[in-house]
Amino acid sequence: MITREGLLRMRNMTFDEINPDEVPDIDDLEIDVTKSKREKILEVLESGRNPYFVKSGNILIKIGFASTNRTIEEALESLVQMKW
Repeated sequence: MITREGLLRMRNMTFDEINPDEVPDIDDLEIDVTKSKREKILEVLESGRNPYFVKSGNILIKIGFASTNRTIEEALESLVQMKW
């Protein structure tokens, strides 16, 4: 499980500090929709991967989260809609 300090370190990483080979492609991510939001978050945290970075093909993307009422599901839905 990622610690709070580890998560903060990951959030502050730059593109230069990330190994693109270790970042999952967004097309390869599988999300179990039967799990609760908490279970989905725990799954990401337990995976050990940096939740702030994904790839789309050869493009490395850094994800940021704002202090709003918008859920991660809503943000990801917007991202998927932009992709199509």
